[in-house]
Amino acid sequence: MRNLILLLIAFIQTQLAVCQEVNEITTVLADELNGSARYNAMAGAFGALGGDLSAVSLNPAGSSVFLHSEFGGTFSYTNQTIQSSYYGSTLSKEDHNSKFNQIGAIIVLNNTDTSSPWTRLSFGINGHTVARFDQQATVLGRNSKSIDSYFLYYADGLPFENLPLYENEEIKDVYRFLGEEKGYAAQQAFLGYQSYIINPFSFDDKETEYFSNLEYGQVDHKLDLLSKGVHRKTSLNFSGLYENVLHLGVNLNIHKLEYHSDQSFFESGHYSDSPVYNIGFENKLSSYGEGVSVQLGAIFRLQNLRLGLIYDSPQFLDISEETNQNISSMYVDQGVIFSEKIDPDITNQYEPYRLILPAKTTLSAAYIFGGKGLLSVDYSVQNAANTSLSRERGSGYLDNLTRSLPETFGALQTLKVGGEYRFKDISLRAGVLNRTNPQKKLDVSDQAVTFGVGFDFGTNSLSLSFVQLNKSRNYSLFSEGLNDSYTLANTFSQVSLSYNVKL
Repeated sequence: MRNLILLLIAFIQTQLAVCQEVNEITTVLADELNGSARYNAMAGAFGALGGDLSAVSLNPAGSSVFLHSEFGGTFSYTNQTIQSSYYGSTLSKEDHNSKFNQIGAIIVLNNTDTSSPWTRLSFGINGHTVARFDQQATVLGRNSKSIDSYFLYYADGLPFENLPLYENEEIKDVYRFLGEEKGYAAQQAFLGYQSYIINPFSFDDKETEYFSNLEYGQVDHKLDLLSKGVHRKTSLNFSGLYENVLHLGVNLNIHKLEYHSDQSFFESGHYSDSPVYNIGFENKLSSYGEGVSVQLGAIFRLQNLRLGLIYDSPQFLDISEETNQNISSMYVDQGVIFSEKIDPDITNQYEPYRLILPAKTTLSAAYIFGGKGLLSVDYSVQNAANTSLSRERGSGYLDNLTRSLPETFGALQTLKVGGEYRFKDISLRAGVLNRTNPQKKLDVSDQAVTFGVGFDFGTNSLSLSFVQLNKSRNYSLFSEGLNDSYTLANTFSQVSLSYNVKL
């Protein structure tokens, strides 16, 4: 029956993209210190300074601070320790990677016309990593809730006629059909029924109520997480110096995002007489995004004091996603133990949606101690609760998710303090960063300590930095039903090396 209907479908209807959850929004909101070594060593407190390639991506007015055209790049090595916490159980894992994180160039045009109020113009481009999503962790814990609540949530209200395999039907065909005709929820109910985790109260086609086949008091959960990906920003810059006191600039930013998450969940510890036990549930998610944003910036020079103001427009990201999943279980039938694995081998592709990350405002001040050094402070605020998701043809799910975000997210406030001391051709640098947690339920702040050294050889320079950043975030095991939270506390230790050449 359904096979015949599949043959008559001339196009694939859009599925309800419920895979986009708070977990993914939390990930995309990430922002790290991934600029030049000088920028990193001073904790990124460059809003009122400029004169650094990465600072151009912070305050577009900073490129006209350069006296000469310049080109440079940065290579970084990162070691990451992740500690998971779930119902009192903790576990740590360590990972590392090395990447080319930043590259940029600035062209400076000094105006020889002394009658013009514009002293200097500059054009530039800088590409850097906003955040990397690479992490590997294992979550362990014991819970009184089971994975059955996830499948019961999605099965509730769905007629039973959607879940069995009829004559000449295969798992793959029915799973695809349900996704195209009924949506994501029907696919989850189908997996739960075919793996014997849930059953209907009656086998009538119109039955819409279900019960669990699992028997337990408490169960053991293990969730293996492996994610890869990156958010990169390329800034196309224009800036000018007006009357030798006011730097004004604008950036057109091009964003590119790629995120892959592989989650393997295993539940055990059911009663010995449970008809079904040892559940394995694997979910893979891939997200691809492209978008734009605009930055406006100013730096005002007042003798040795510098004041900076930056406005970051919302980031408009168009995201497309795809998922793949399978489930396995052990069950007992008439005293015989069977192992069941349901693998549709289908990649669900969802209609793109738009993710809008909220605007950000930054106030900065710096004091220059002649040729001896400087001290700089940046303060920025971004209301993460204003994040929104939408689809061109509308989506009730995304609308509801957007309305619920203020319950999870709040204002994201960042304070950066950085300093530099110059001794002839050598510069010593240090800084601190404190950023409030965007998640309301976590009152622990992101904190970073940074330091570094720079060597000026005249026409070129070499800089080295060290950054240690600590941050914690809450995540949910699943979107519904078994949506208990776990915490990942990340400690990043990063060493960066930059080489810059004056053109």
